[in-house]
Parts: sequence; C-alpha cells; structure tokens
Amino acid sequence: MQKSTTHILATLLILVPFIDSVFVPTAFAMHWRNEQTMYLLQAYLMPVKLFMVVTGGYLLVKQTQVLTEQALSFYKKFFNIVLFLLAGLQSIVLIAICTLYLVIGTNADNYQLKGNISVYTADSNILGEATHYFSYQCTDNQGFYTLMPIVTLAWLGHFSFTSENNRLLIEHNDYTVKGKQFKEIDISMFSCPKLN
Repeated sequence: MQKSTTHILATLLILVPFIDSVFVPTAFAMHWRNEQTMYLLQAYLMPVKLFMVVTGGYLLVKQTQVLTEQALSFYKKFFNIVLFLLAGLQSIVLIAICTLYLVIGTNADNYQLKGNISVYTADSNILGEATHYFSYQCTDNQGFYTLMPIVTLAWLGHFSFTSENNRLLIEHNDYTVKGKQFKEIDISMFSCPKLN
C-alpha cells in the first residue's frame, strides 16, 4: 500500500506540472484580476513546479530502488523510465526558465491596464518588431476577467492611451516621424454585461 501511494504521488508530482505547462493555458487557465497578474503568477509558479518535479523524480528513484528487488512487468518498467525521463527533461527546462527569470527578470512591464482597456506588447526585445494587442476587459464580481480583442497594432514606439466617449485614443512616437502621432479607434461596440 505504501509503495503504490508513493508511486502515485511521484507520478502526480511529475505529470501535473507537465500538463499545466504543455496542455493548459497559463496558470491552469485562470483569468483572475488581469493579464499582468496571471503572467506574474505563472512566473512565480515556476520554482514551485521545479520543486514538484524534483521531488517527484526523487520519490520515483527511491521507489524504483525498492521495486528492483521485485519482478516488474515490461509495461511498469517502461512507464517508470518514461516518467523519469520526463522528470529529467522538465527539470532542465524549468531550471533554465527559473535562471532566466532571476538573471533577466520578468516581462511584466509588457502588460498595461487602464480602465477596461488592456494592452499586451509581444516581442518587445531586439529579436523582432513588437506588436501591441489592445483588448477590452470585463471583470465579474469574483475578479475573473474576459478579454475581447479590439485591435492589433504594429510597433508604436513609446505610447500612452486613454478611453473616453467610446473611443480609444492612442498617443505614440515611433521615432520615424518627428512629433507625436495619434490613433483613434471606435470602441462603441464593446461593453461589459451588467453585474448582479
């Protein structure tokens, strides 16, 4: 009984972070407060995932050492080998990501929220031209939000935005044309449902 419980625990500690990282959107697909909060939650969960995977791998090795004295079927041996390899690969990737976060920091500054307008700036590094994703955010009574895409814009340079009278006003300077430029986008078709 103790042996199977340890094996199940090791399997869960390895597979749950893998499923969250590969198959489920950020932080188990919760949309709470805003995009920046969820991004930071994902970043802070990386060391937790690493701890889970390393602990699961350790338990799996200890369990395998105990089980080597018993005759295991081919499928159980194969499952343990695949699980151990998965733990090893996840550990390498998670160590690299945690180290990157420690050295470079997070990209939390790529998220902005003013009123109901949320902006995410992707690829804002020297690797490529940045893209700005403007969305309309509606939040319910429990703090969970939904995003409705408004517009996707190419690099704006330094920009600020406001919304008034059902218009999204973007003031930007991309440093290719002297002076500031303005963009105006109609957002009259966006609204949040009434909360009870």
